[in-house]
Amino acid sequence: MSDDVLYEVRGPKTLFEMTWPQIKELLTKTKTVVIPVGSTEQHGHHLPLGSDSMQGTDMVKRLIKRFDDEGIAIAGAQTMPFGISHAHMKFPGSITISSKTLMAVLTEVVQSLYHHGFRNYVLLLSHGGNLPNLRLLANDLALQYRDIKVIVPDWIPINSAAYPEVLKSNRPKNEHHSGEGETARMLAYTPKLVDMENAESYYVEPQMDPYHPKPYSGSVSTATSGFGVKEMTPYGVMGSPFKATAETGDKLYEIIINWLYDVMKYEFNL
Repeated sequence: MSDDVLYEVRGPKTLFEMTWPQIKELLTKTKTVVIPVGSTEQHGHHLPLGSDSMQGTDMVKRLIKRFDDEGIAIAGAQTMPFGISHAHMKFPGSITISSKTLMAVLTEVVQSLYHHGFRNYVLLLSHGGNLPNLRLLANDLALQYRDIKVIVPDWIPINSAAYPEVLKSNRPKNEHHSGEGETARMLAYTPKLVDMENAESYYVEPQMDPYHPKPYSGSVSTATSGFGVKEMTPYGVMGSPFKATAETGDKLYEIIINWLYDVMKYEFNL
């Protein structure tokens, strides 16, 4: 492909890449739409700031194909590229918005899609920091529109549980932000944006690691100004990207997409 091509469509089209007549036709086949919600934040020396959002776009396209292979139509919206990224703001280029802004924008996105006829909504997590707000937003939207269903599937634990089996790292349970798993997924989708020559490896000390296992059972939500990512890791990396491969990324995506497929089929009776 020539260097002067400004936009390359890879995989199934999202609403962003379709014409309005194509969307009108799609609405005769489905009322289900997936909205990825990502971020623009640092991802170390080797991955672009848009990594979370790019993975969201990759996931929604793979998900559309997964359903299409079974003869089921779904729609995918363009990825929301900004999210809750306060902890990354000491790294140049990172962009963060408030919870209020995130929820206001997504509310109006859903209002628009509702106007056109969509009734089943997947707020697709494409940045872990957005999860609490997406869960709250889902409740608010369901109260506002009585004939819709909104789900927020948290695929991250499903993905992490596969790391010991899929990753090549000697420390698979310590591969987090921009580590082997995330780098592998980026190699599977946008390899030309992965700069392994400048990659760095760094494992966060347990007392500062937000992913470190807690000495108690159960699920506890916490909010603190605490450590920023810069204090945890000088490079912005939590793990080691050096053993990442596109093949590993495809395996991880397959696990994620199959799980999302099962969740959506059940929740929306597709």
